[in-house]
Amino acid sequence: ARKAGTIPAELDEDGKEINPHIPLYMANAPWYLGERKPGLKHQKSQFTKEYDKMGTWYARGQKAGPAPTKFRKGACENCGAMTHKAKDCVERPRKTAAKYSGKDLQADEVIVECNLNYSGKRDRWNGYDPSAHKKHVTEYELQEAERKAVKAKELEQAIKTGTISSEALNKDEDL
Repeated sequence: ARKAGTIPAELDEDGKEINPHIPLYMANAPWYLGERKPGLKHQKSQFTKEYDKMGTWYARGQKAGPAPTKFRKGACENCGAMTHKAKDCVERPRKTAAKYSGKDLQADEVIVECNLNYSGKRDRWNGYDPSAHKKHVTEYELQEAERKAVKAKELEQAIKTGTISSEALNKDEDL
């Protein structure tokens, strides 16, 4: 009768209508949850994860303090950092490991736990610093200005020595 629409649809705990076409094995909660009324609340996850805000990122390549002076027990045998083991070390394997030589021990890396959601993990611009791009642009502009100054100086030198005439230079500018 509910499926035909002659009787109004059943309401769940929140007062929302339950679709009469949903099978009972989905609408009724399992006995161990203790819910008596049918509904779909038991189908949703009761645990909500807290995610970091977009823009939260980890500092790449930063060290947590100065390098140690002697090898510490439990550190990476290859480089001497406490934050990873030799299996996970990104440094080139040494001929004599830091464990045995005690030389050039590396400082511990900064480890930041980023709890990002699905899109945050795949955001290719997360952690991007636009000021870094601005630095590259200004550096390029300085190089370009220096290159033009050198080229102008070379042209002046060529005109003075007579290897190129000023008429030929004007023809080149028209093109």
